Amino acid sequence: MDKRPSRRKFTDNPYRLESIVKKEIYIIKFTDNKGNKHSIQVDKKVFDLFDESEKYENAQFFEYYKYFNHKNININNIKNKSLIEDYVINKHTTEELKRALNSLPKIQKRRIVKYFFENKTYEEIGNEEGCSKMAIKYSIDIALQKLSKKFQK
Repeated sequence: MDKRPSRRKFTDNPYRLESIVKKEIYIIKFTDNKGNKHSIQVDKKVFDLFDESEKYENAQFFEYYKYFNHKNININNIKNKSLIEDYVINKHTTEELKRALNSLPKIQKRRIVKYFFENKTYEEIGNEEGCSKMAIKYSIDIALQKLSKKFQK
């Protein structure tokens, strides 16, 4: 296997990338939630997408520590939405986040997922759901307040 750059990853990232460039072999390895190990050979395009995602995650990891490590942060005051996601994931386990999201009303949960995890804008979500971007923003703000209260306990 070719030597891969050492990158920091968040604990909930199950993927490991391996390649043999000369033979054009690209592999993504991961362990599922039952502990089973999987290895999938993919084409270069898919491998490159995962590699770019890994680079982005590494950059976010360092940005998180640069700005937020050892500080008491209220997530409602953070402007960059990807930093909110990273802050919540690192401050609390993925399971806690899932429980908190599942406690939200279905509409708010759906909008939070679209906004933070699918990186859609208020306008895109509004177009999909047939309402204004201000209605989406208000709904997401209320959901963030609810999540913030859950994590402050």
